[in-house]
Amino acid sequence: MDNPFFSIPGEPAPAAQARRLILDAFAELQFFDAEHRYLLHGRELPSVTNVAHRFVAQPFDEQCQAQRYAERHGQTAEYWMQQWRQNAFRAATLGTKTHAYGESLGYLRAGLPERISPSMLPQYMPQYQYLAPIHPKEEAVRQFFSEMPPSMHLVINEARVHSGKNPQPGQNLREQIAGTFDMLYYTDGTNGKPAGYVILDYKTNANLQNDYNRTHGRRLLPPFDHLVEEDLSIYAIQLSLYALMLQDIGLPIIARCIVWLTDNAYQIIPLPDLTTQLRQTL
Repeated sequence: MDNPFFSIPGEPAPAAQARRLILDAFAELQFFDAEHRYLLHGRELPSVTNVAHRFVAQPFDEQCQAQRYAERHGQTAEYWMQQWRQNAFRAATLGTKTHAYGESLGYLRAGLPERISPSMLPQYMPQYQYLAPIHPKEEAVRQFFSEMPPSMHLVINEARVHSGKNPQPGQNLREQIAGTFDMLYYTDGTNGKPAGYVILDYKTNANLQNDYNRTHGRRLLPPFDHLVEEDLSIYAIQLSLYALMLQDIGLPIIARCIVWLTDNAYQIIPLPDLTTQLRQTL
């Protein structure tokens, strides 16, 4: 997988053209996984995730919340912080593994078994072209692909992108931002819907909505104060930032969707287009 360029037999020309365009346009962006750092020409860029969280009005104060939780439930604040951090680590580890399964299964579905992630090879039976799901969330990924219509064509998985590529300088964000999206697909219009590109991101959260914040009217900072302060709203900002970066190199993004993976099931959740507000704010 050292060569980032690949082609898929029988794919429509727009899928292949978009892949080449993305890989060429963002070839100089470097990503260091262990530190989760993006470098462009030696300069570190803030990540899409961090930028999206700038709009959180009331960031989580772990120390304060742990102290309050300890007063109500016993134990010490340090005990509860350790529990929360361990749970977060477990969830992140499962999310990473599920993403690797999804990326690999997407390539296998496209006829590219050579692009299966090395971490997934113990689950692969080449004689049957079978990538075994060994967790309920992986089974949800398998169901998602089994029900994907043939009008959807893989462009690329796990693509690193950054802002600042719009040929009209006034349309670029004032700062450069970088990030990695899970999937880009081209829908060819044979399903009766418009042809174009769709960004998809896997999410494995237990919940996407925050009932407390919905009840108490807690919202993000302007210009997104019409959105509840919750993961779903943060993801809407993230996927619109990815869409903005792809639009800057000439790709028409017609949808931004979360693939929410629960145990043995999935849900596709369309997200609003926030690119105009992002261009005006960032």
